[in-house]
Amino acid sequence: MAALPLAFAGSAAGATAFVDLGTAGADAVAGGSTITNTGNSVLNGGLALFPGTAVTGFPPGLVNGETHVNDAVAQQAKSDLTAAYLDAAGRPLTASSPPDIGNRTLVPGVYRTDGVPTLGLTGNLTLDGQGNASSVFIFQIQSSLTTATDSSITLINGAQSCNVFWQVGTSATIGTRTSFVGNVLALTSITVNDAATIDGRLLARNGAVTLINDAVTRAQCAAGTVPAGTGGTGGGATGGGTAVAGPDVKGPVIKVFGAPPRIAGPPPRIGCTSRNFTARIVVSDGAGISKVHVLLDGKPIRSSTSGLSIVIRVRGLEIGPHRLTVVAFDRAGNRSVVTRAFARCSVAVAAPRFTG
Repeated sequence: MAALPLAFAGSAAGATAFVDLGTAGADAVAGGSTITNTGNSVLNGGLALFPGTAVTGFPPGLVNGETHVNDAVAQQAKSDLTAAYLDAAGRPLTASSPPDIGNRTLVPGVYRTDGVPTLGLTGNLTLDGQGNASSVFIFQIQSSLTTATDSSITLINGAQSCNVFWQVGTSATIGTRTSFVGNVLALTSITVNDAATIDGRLLARNGAVTLINDAVTRAQCAAGTVPAGTGGTGGGATGGGTAVAGPDVKGPVIKVFGAPPRIAGPPPRIGCTSRNFTARIVVSDGAGISKVHVLLDGKPIRSSTSGLSIVIRVRGLEIGPHRLTVVAFDRAGNRSVVTRAFARCSVAVAAPRFTG
């Protein structure tokens, strides 16, 4: 079969769909075996590790987000990362690329190297969104991704880091002082050399993530639209520009309701029950809902892409306190968590009444 041409600026193919990271979107760094840092790395976003348990170098490294190590949240992030990796790997090819994509300008599409299993970046790569904030770039790499020292990626004409995906068949190595953009989804490991900056995510399915004095900022898509013409993004500009809203940084609003009939018994107490009850979960967010996960005492029991109702089977629980937790993610990757407590009683008393 003849190789597809390289898609330079001005020769875009059909629109490429977004790769949904699910709960993994909340993390700046996620790994499978270990996460190791040397020096003063900063993660602006969460850190997740599953099934490994070894996270070292924090501090002095800083995590400006939630840290989950070998728990239910990290396990779900691993599952969602696997799904996203397979999604990106299975997308139909729209253009081939050379073994090194430095000093080029590319338009949205799905790229794969022609004739070799590796991909390199030496110098600067420009990604041209062609005036579309929803434009998506996917790079399918059969083996390894390597960037040279002082390499960089520039986004123009509406391209956003949240919509750039690097599906790596083995491992990725980011060179010293590289200014990198996009979400790295590596099957094995990710190594970032000294003083690199990442506008995106470093997500390794099975292996380690290694950092040295690096800055990783979880990519978030901006709300609003990109310029329609050459007038820029300011509201007072000329040439047809449309103002762009700031990034969406708020998580979904979660409300939990549950009002089973009161059960006769001395004395009826709210929040304590020996009978099953139904919890109704309502989730809302202007950016749209990506995933909703329900956990009982820290263990996942149901997942959805919207609100839901779920029967809590109290009769099978131990007597004493329990926690119902709802974790919701919007399509910008923001996370909200709500926890409601109730107790399993030894006698029939009132079911818990959640009111939002």
